[in-house]
Amino acid sequence: MPKVLVAVPGEPVAFANVKESKESIAGLLGGPLECVRLERGLTLYCNGQGNADDLPINPHFSQGLVRGPIVIAREEAAGTVGGIEDSEIPWIMDAYIRTDDFV
Repeated sequence: MPKVLVAVPGEPVAFANVKESKESIAGLLGGPLECVRLERGLTLYCNGQGNADDLPINPHFSQGLVRGPIVIAREEAAGTVGGIEDSEIPWIMDAYIRTDDFV
């Protein structure tokens, strides 16, 4: 099962192992997927209804305004979810995740 980064407003950033389906990511996000392509083959998944549902702003994501939880993973062929490697975690944290003490 692939390892993904999960950042939920009000909780510490965590890593989780998930099934290789977009449905499993949608379950973590609590709604329909919206995908944003990031660098190095990564994809940010967020709840496509975050604004309409007035979800809390995610303070963890440093590259813009996102409402609700986010997942950072890879999108593999045929729409499956791929994991991130342990060696990529420092770069991902530096590039996309705020490390301030606020949650």
